[in-house]
Formats: sequence, structure tokens, C-alpha cells
Amino acid sequence: MRRESSRLRQHAQSLDGALAELAAWKGAEADAAQAAIAVTLRALRASVDDLDEAGAALQRYATDLAEAHELGRQAELRVQEAGLFLDGTRVVEPWGPADAQEAETRRAQVPAVQARVDLATACVGRARGRLGREMTRLGQCFSDPSRAADPARIAPLPPL
Repeated sequence: MRRESSRLRQHAQSLDGALAELAAWKGAEADAAQAAIAVTLRALRASVDDLDEAGAALQRYATDLAEAHELGRQAELRVQEAGLFLDGTRVVEPWGPADAQEAETRRAQVPAVQARVDLATACVGRARGRLGREMTRLGQCFSDPSRAADPARIAPLPPL
């Protein structure tokens, strides 16, 4: 997305040059076409910025997710080392016979191990929440410029 926004930014610069060349074209049709192109150019620039922001948000999400994955991996190792099991995101003691000391040791470790699992789970949840809010905001940002650019579709073309 960020690479594409850079490419579109270069196209916007090309359109600036083309719009400057159209300055020689005079008349009512020329004014309408130039206005429509200017509106489209503004919409393109706004979309380019939004596309870059969306790419940056996805990069942040990937980083957050990698961090959460590592926290989850460490929590899973801790669960195994403690002789416990995961039931979804809940740390539980294994079924079956165990001597009293072993059972008490496991039971004592559950809160600390559960805290590690909760940390990893919360990290993923926060990252998803941030990404969801950002994508909702950017979705609106993307639709506004495209509606504003609609008049450019019916603008007359310059003479050859």
C-alpha cells in the first residue's frame, strides 16, 4: 500500500503538469474541464495520503502481532513447563491422578501462568482494536474523495 501510494503521488505530479498545459485552453468548456481535473487531483492526493496511512497501520499491526505471537509462544512454554494445559486461553490443571505436592505446585503456578497468557491475549486484542478503528476511519476517508471526484467523469475533454 505504501509503495502504491508513492507511485500514485508521482502520477499526481504528472497531472499537475498536464493541468498547467491546459491553461492555454480557453472558454467555458475549458474552465469546467480544468475545475473537474483539479477536483480529481485533490481527491487523488487525499486518497494517496489515506493509502499511505492504511499501509502504515498495517505495518504497525504486523509488528504488534509479531510481538503478541512471541508473548504467546513464551506463555505456552511456561504452561508446558508448569505441567499445565491451555483450554482456549484459560490455564487449567491436567486431569488424572497426581500426588498432593505435585497438585499443589501446579495449582500455585496457575495465576502467574494465566497472567502471561492474558498478556499475550490482550496484546492481540489491542492490536486488532487499533487496526479496526483505523480501518473504519480510513474507509470513510477513502469514500469522501471518490464522491468529490464524480464530476470529473462528465467533464469535456480538451481538443487535440
